[in-house]
Amino acid sequence: MKPATKILKQVRRGVQNVAYGNVLYQKILASGEVMDRLHFTLPDSWPGDAQAGLALIAGQRSMFDSPSASALRNMTVSLRNLRAVGTDAARHMAARLIEEWLEHHDFWDEIEWSPAILGDRIASWVSFYEFYGSAISPAFTARLTASLQRQWKHLVRTMPPSLTGLAGLQALRGLIYGGLNFEEGEKALGLACDLLQRQLAAEIRPDGAHISRNPSTHLHMLRYLADLRAIFKASGLEIPDALRPAIAVMLPVLKFYRHGDGGLALFHGSREETPLLIDAIITQTEGRSRILRRLADTGYERITAGRSILIADAGKPPPRMYGKTGHAGLLSFEFGQGRERLIVNCGAMESADAEWRAACAATAAHSTTTIEDTNACELLPTGGATSAAQVSVQRYEQNGTQYVDMTHDGYRPGFGITHQRHLNLSADGETLQGRDILSGAVGRNFSLRWHLHPSVQASLAQSGQAALLRTPSGSGWRLRIERGELGLEPSIYCGNGTPRRSLQLRVSGRTEKDPTELAWTLVREKK
Repeated sequence: MKPATKILKQVRRGVQNVAYGNVLYQKILASGEVMDRLHFTLPDSWPGDAQAGLALIAGQRSMFDSPSASALRNMTVSLRNLRAVGTDAARHMAARLIEEWLEHHDFWDEIEWSPAILGDRIASWVSFYEFYGSAISPAFTARLTASLQRQWKHLVRTMPPSLTGLAGLQALRGLIYGGLNFEEGEKALGLACDLLQRQLAAEIRPDGAHISRNPSTHLHMLRYLADLRAIFKASGLEIPDALRPAIAVMLPVLKFYRHGDGGLALFHGSREETPLLIDAIITQTEGRSRILRRLADTGYERITAGRSILIADAGKPPPRMYGKTGHAGLLSFEFGQGRERLIVNCGAMESADAEWRAACAATAAHSTTTIEDTNACELLPTGGATSAAQVSVQRYEQNGTQYVDMTHDGYRPGFGITHQRHLNLSADGETLQGRDILSGAVGRNFSLRWHLHPSVQASLAQSGQAALLRTPSGSGWRLRIERGELGLEPSIYCGNGTPRRSLQLRVSGRTEKDPTELAWTLVREKK
């Protein structure tokens, strides 16, 4: 962090402490008529994890070991998991969780009372009220409602117009839920609608994808928009003009990002996510749509043939403002058949420190080519990536075989190299051919990597000219290269945010002529 930025943050923190962290401000928030109950609730409609809820009830190490803000911020997920259990014990645990928060955080705090976290908590307490409400006393209900009202008043006072992505929608949901429950809510509802219109206009690309280029972010943005539409419907309010069209164009993109196992592809900090949640979002958005072949504005290509699916990144990292999870995986791809993933990217760790975050965002953590063990984009210390690279893509089909040709010049400024990648998938989906062409300077070291899903077993064959891959179903694949020698090395896979051991195949060498061409073929073995 630059010294000037650090100083500004310290000054802002000091101003906030003076303005909000005093008894007088809390009295201002508590002034006026205090509601003793909620007037509008709409049950949360998303699936939870009953096993996680049972673990919480059983007293396994959890947020109750410490009143730390970082643990209690998982409240929405915990309430959803407890609701999935659905027992009286789960209801009492939910009430205990809220009481824990009230005991430790019911006073202004820089993190807990920040707009996104504040909005998410308001929406959570309101939308799960029908679940836990029978487990709390009238006195506790009054205490909870009074706290919600104060939190909402603070959110209305401090709501910035510059929130983006999921943080923006989390804050807006809180504004709307509070506006439907408390006095003087009309002004907050009007503000929320204006901010929503602006955010959607700025962030949803013409092809329907979210500007972050992160499939997980796209998923949860769509989920929040479905929530907002349901709230407007249930309350009888007019649905904002931009909301329905945004949902309609985003739904096909969500389907575009899915692999055959129902989870999402791993690009720019995404996670696989839960197929049950993805299915629920598709169902609740009430839209039918075909699966797209490409996202021309966002920079992704998808090829399907037979039971095989290939998804390739043919774009640059997202803009800094929207790309704190951006990665340097230019021209990387993922490939699978049926419900089995074969070639993947490493993904991103949940709550990773700066070192791990940079490792997962590196070009080497993606199924693509690196030059001199250097990233194709600049990774930013605070997260994300930036690049002035030019990326181009062409797509065509010939005799049933589908082709994608991609190029980036991210290595040209530093190493004088342009990377071209030609991928083609046969009509039956059982032969994937690739050519990686490095044009420009000679004498540069390169590495071409194929990261494998943890479920895939691999062994080298033909004196390092091929590798045999075996999936859990018993399906066999052979990867062959035309030059160099394959190496089988350790890798990691963070499909669900937690690292798992996996393998990668790598061929390394030096650019000895202009251009240097690396041809390879992945073929399904006949039984």
